[in-house]
Amino acid sequence: MLRVIFFCLSVVLVATNIHAKSNRSLNLYVGSVKSIQVGEVIRVAVGRDDILATSILENGELLLVPRAPGETDLHIWKKGERKLSYRVNITQENISKNIQSIRSILSGFKSITVRSVNGIVVVDGKVQPERFDLLQGIVAQFPGVISLVTPEDVVLRDMIRMEVQVLELNKSFSRDLGLDWDNSIAGPSVSYVQNINPNGRYVFMNENNPFIELFDPSNPTISLDDKSSFSYSGLQTGITSVVRLLQDDGVARVLAEPSLSTRSGESATFQSGGQYPIAVLNEFGQPVVQMQDYGIQLEITPLSDADGNIISRVRAEMSTIDFATQVNGVPGILTRNTESVINLKNGETMVISGLLQSSDSKSIESLPFLGDIPILGELFKSRSFQENRTELVILVTPKIVDGDAELPEHLKQHLEKLRQVQKSTKIEDDLLE
Repeated sequence: MLRVIFFCLSVVLVATNIHAKSNRSLNLYVGSVKSIQVGEVIRVAVGRDDILATSILENGELLLVPRAPGETDLHIWKKGERKLSYRVNITQENISKNIQSIRSILSGFKSITVRSVNGIVVVDGKVQPERFDLLQGIVAQFPGVISLVTPEDVVLRDMIRMEVQVLELNKSFSRDLGLDWDNSIAGPSVSYVQNINPNGRYVFMNENNPFIELFDPSNPTISLDDKSSFSYSGLQTGITSVVRLLQDDGVARVLAEPSLSTRSGESATFQSGGQYPIAVLNEFGQPVVQMQDYGIQLEITPLSDADGNIISRVRAEMSTIDFATQVNGVPGILTRNTESVINLKNGETMVISGLLQSSDSKSIESLPFLGDIPILGELFKSRSFQENRTELVILVTPKIVDGDAELPEHLKQHLEKLRQVQKSTKIEDDLLE
């Protein structure tokens, strides 16, 4: 019984194999000529001779000449009534060549496949939503090509961490010009000066010595080779005067140092400050309270590519409440803002500056009554000019974050232990099942 079943199965498999070989397919295009080696042919039958012409050669070859696009069946009878059957697909153009061209053009698109289905070129896969229109435009340049490409629902992009420093540079320039009078009276003064080593070339003198100007090379009061001594004695006038020129530079102050993380192509915002209420009228003419933001506001939109380049749009604003300017009791806002698009490599730093704010002040000090004397009163006055400059400087350093690579070392160790526990737990669960 088993032998009979095995014999029947063998017959079925052989018949199926013969049937599969007898139903072959040929893909041709208009303008081409195809020759197949069939041996001695008795007769040939074509389902549609309007799209396919045949010619039998003496060397046992059969020539196929496509005439028009379409599909037809080709049957060939050889000597001994052996029959070969073909399903012929004829296209207007060379499908294989078109597929190679389309694949070459679309090589920059990942997850895109190009194949032929019954003589029709089909483009399939998923692309990023922002590149979907570009791909559809390319496919439209090839007539007869069907696009089954769809936009990706969830696009995995790089996570970018933006390390930002907002600095305020205070540059204070203080200039005091005029005569600054002391409040004490000096007593008698006796002194002398002498060149102890006259040689005509140099003189030994402390740089803070008040008599150093006497040996000024451009206009010397005492020659470098003069051995004479000079003395002075007398009573000073009672109040000494000093002409001063003072300039003080300020230092930088860190206003904010946020670290913002966002997805490539998305925005990250930061605000450090507060809100103050202002009264406005709604659409019904009724007064309502609206909160107005002030302080430091930062918005960054980074976009990365496969080469590690990062293009970032940065908008920064710094505002303070201006109580000097009020309308109906509502103070104004002093605002400094900047917006820029920067192109950086991963880890590079860009500096954005130029937001300046300046204020000037002037004060006059004088002796009572004496400072009011015309012309001579200027000798008893001291003028002080104060110029304050504030510059906002923003330092932006974008970095592409790679998974847990940015974690501290001790957290990495704990994370690795948790992963090992998860693996061992999974193995035990599999064994229990």
